[in-house]
Amino acid sequence: MSTTQRYGSREWARRDPEDRPEQVDPRDPFEVDRARIVHASAFRRLQGKTQIFGVGEGDFFRTRLTHSMEVAQVGKGVALFLNRRVLPESEWVSPELIEAACLAHDLGHPPFGHNGEAALQEMMCAHGGFEGNAQNLRILTRLEVKRPGFGLNLTRATLEAVLKYLDAYSVRKRQRPPGPEGERAVEKCFYDEDAETVAWIRGGVSHRHRSLEAEIMEWADDIAYSVHDLEDGLHADLIRPEHFEHAGTLDRIAAYARKKGAEDVRPQDVHDLMRHLLDSLKASSANEVKERRKALTSRLIHRFVTHTSLSRRDDLPGYGWALAIPPEIRREACILMGVEYVLLIRNPRVTTLEYKGRHIVQRLFEAHAQPDAGDLFPVDVREWWEAVRNEERPRLRVVCDYIASMTDGHALRLYQRLFEPGAGQGAMLV
Repeated sequence: MSTTQRYGSREWARRDPEDRPEQVDPRDPFEVDRARIVHASAFRRLQGKTQIFGVGEGDFFRTRLTHSMEVAQVGKGVALFLNRRVLPESEWVSPELIEAACLAHDLGHPPFGHNGEAALQEMMCAHGGFEGNAQNLRILTRLEVKRPGFGLNLTRATLEAVLKYLDAYSVRKRQRPPGPEGERAVEKCFYDEDAETVAWIRGGVSHRHRSLEAEIMEWADDIAYSVHDLEDGLHADLIRPEHFEHAGTLDRIAAYARKKGAEDVRPQDVHDLMRHLLDSLKASSANEVKERRKALTSRLIHRFVTHTSLSRRDDLPGYGWALAIPPEIRREACILMGVEYVLLIRNPRVTTLEYKGRHIVQRLFEAHAQPDAGDLFPVDVREWWEAVRNEERPRLRVVCDYIASMTDGHALRLYQRLFEPGAGQGAMLV
């Protein structure tokens, strides 16, 4: 599919032109990208990173790895639906490209979810900042070692499909009011030092529109987040019918849904949707409840995928299609995200773990940020650290890269080894 008129030399270009020539490989360029992502060490580490429930909380719950695989499957479904029902054949999107972007979309997330992200931003706010999507781009284009100096050296089109935000960190910071809160806030950005890379990815485009593939990737992420996290919450018995009879809970969920983009959501809308969904789960046995819950998950994904639409922009060659989600579909997805935020993410079972994770990340950063901390790093990271040890900002970026790469378990074990007397004696930390 990637050989349609939608893609050509511009989209297939790689920043390192000396990379293996595609003509010696039976795969198309986007299949090569997908394979490089799957074999990347950053992708493997997602198995040990928190989605909502902590790694080890139970073998049912999703990790960042299983979430990313599900996003890729949903994204491929969206691509196939658009190709068969909406787009002319000459402009079909590549399912392989969409899969690659979806598999890569969460590589930059640090240990302990968004609280780990907030902790690293607090440590880095005066030194270039930290944000999961910005770190994602850094991993793909710098830190992975497939092509030295170019990371995985993915195609322009795949990198653009992963590029969610088009503002540099410093630009976003200038838009904040002065004060500690504005300094510590996590920005939706790319790092200033990656501006040249972003300019190459965009290929001289000056407008603010993202590629259709980037919009599909983000919509697939929203679908997976809203539906699969609902399934996890139901399994954990943290989403129950009585929650939706409480006015304060409905108000909070509706407010979050509006924040996510469904501007007209009212508390009654939350009540009606969730009563309808939860009523469909009523059954006389545990196994039947389980079956109905899985059927609900499939039904919601199918509804969201098959109601995906497009709008036309004739004045922008290469960016002529934009994703267009019907308001009622967007509303339902945003309500589900609100339910998950209020009842799962803000549940003490989750927030207590996140608080602990934030403390661990902060302490690890402080220890490794010292000018004489070189012996704390593994050999490969130590080489990067030594190269910039006398320059504070680059040195702290190495520290940030190292800690952000850790799984939850790795961070916890290292914390215990460094700060808890007697812990880790006689054991080697990988």
